[in-house]
Amino acid sequence: MWYTNNQFWTPRSIYRWGHRLTSLFCKVVGHLEAQGVNHIPREGGVLFLSNHVSFLDPVIVGSAANREVHYMARSNAFDIPGLGKLIAVYNAYPVNRGAPDLGALRKTISLLKEGNAVLIFPEGTRSVDGTLGKARDGACFIAHRAGVPTIPVFHSGAERVLPRNSKRLRRAKLTVTFGEPLELITEEFETRREMYQHMGNQIMEAIADLRDQTLS
Repeated sequence: MWYTNNQFWTPRSIYRWGHRLTSLFCKVVGHLEAQGVNHIPREGGVLFLSNHVSFLDPVIVGSAANREVHYMARSNAFDIPGLGKLIAVYNAYPVNRGAPDLGALRKTISLLKEGNAVLIFPEGTRSVDGTLGKARDGACFIAHRAGVPTIPVFHSGAERVLPRNSKRLRRAKLTVTFGEPLELITEEFETRREMYQHMGNQIMEAIADLRDQTLS
């Protein structure tokens, strides 16, 4: 039986309970408001591309989404006692930072082609001051190869709830906005590098548009 609550569903009981707890957390600390959830397809692979400002980003975006989400987490997080097993249960999988991780890229594409929802952060690392950076080629590679709907996401408030280099939670308004699926242009380029650069620009411009809509 599918579990439904505020349009959220998943067949996994442990994820259902986890989603309930994280949703409660987001409500208490930030009165989470989600917009554009109707843009998320109810089935089939879907790639979420979001800005990155806090360690809490997967929790907040995952709580706003209406379906179970998989996401990359830096590999050394899995070495932390307790945390590594916990995030693995809730669909995190490791990615090595600092160099292209072909294994993580293949894992992501496989998850998407199997019909899962996957969240990645095209900037590759958390923003220092909240400004948007450039999309890395890995995100464009995944979007190009997976062949699934690609949805831009902008969220705000996480950078205030858990600021960079802080261990103390604060209360702040949380918002997550899901955009319409992107129509990424992948043809008429002389090189793959040029194609990825153009795709990256499209992705970050779409996230910036959601930012402007959300914060206006």
